[in-house]
Amino acid sequence: MLLAFSSPPFYTTYVRLPEEDEPIPTPIYNNPRYHPFFDHALGAADGSHIVTALPLDERSASRNRKGGISQNVFATCTLDTLLFTYVLSGIEGSATDSTVFQMARQVDFRVPGDRYYLADAGYGFVDLLLVPYRGVRYHLAEWGRAGLKPVNKEELFNLRHAKLRNAIERIFGILKKRFPILRAGCEYDMKYQVRLPPALCALHNFIRIYDPSEIQDFQDVQGDPDRAPQTGELAEGPATRAERSRADSRRDYIAQTMWESYQGWLRQAEAGEDEQME
Repeated sequence: MLLAFSSPPFYTTYVRLPEEDEPIPTPIYNNPRYHPFFDHALGAADGSHIVTALPLDERSASRNRKGGISQNVFATCTLDTLLFTYVLSGIEGSATDSTVFQMARQVDFRVPGDRYYLADAGYGFVDLLLVPYRGVRYHLAEWGRAGLKPVNKEELFNLRHAKLRNAIERIFGILKKRFPILRAGCEYDMKYQVRLPPALCALHNFIRIYDPSEIQDFQDVQGDPDRAPQTGELAEGPATRAERSRADSRRDYIAQTMWESYQGWLRQAEAGEDEQME
């Protein structure tokens, strides 16, 4: 069954990369905080560590920064339906997120046209991803504790980016709660452990499609329990200087137009308060 769920035709039917003409995700299109600024986003992307069991002499390469033995799985998901659209598994836990992404990019990860995925600060400046500003707070927990409004375009961009990108954190959290074996590990041969994440991602999609109300059982899941908050330092990666420049310019343009729109909303809100006081 594991081989069946992680192979065509089942896997390729339920886990598929979107096309260039994929409509704007509903959470973006229906919300003026995100539309039209993030209209070209296809979804969110991130990595997650899945516990693995290995012989003692093979553990060093798979030991992650927390000291556990894992495989680093890269995945993308939709923002509205919480479906996995791409999964790459089997990379040693010692590999960084940016390294795993570059492996996916070299193998079969494709992003059509001028579309992109929302990713966190563990990834670099590339055409396929839109990442937050370095050195600027952006993690949702930080904003919740601070209770402050954004003071510049970088903070506003990072805040809204993080809220949208949280979909990938949540889907990994749901996946691990739905299938506890992903956190407990299993002692099968590694060739089977590698197939476990994509097989269960495909099963997750199957359940979401044919039993959409079942997601209500996971309303309390807001993030990946094995994912530490990013520090805001961006990995450089092997992208060319031209590609990094394009990605940086795209982000600045989005942030600036978003900030100008936000300032206009603040002026309207202040004018409304003045009228009420009069």
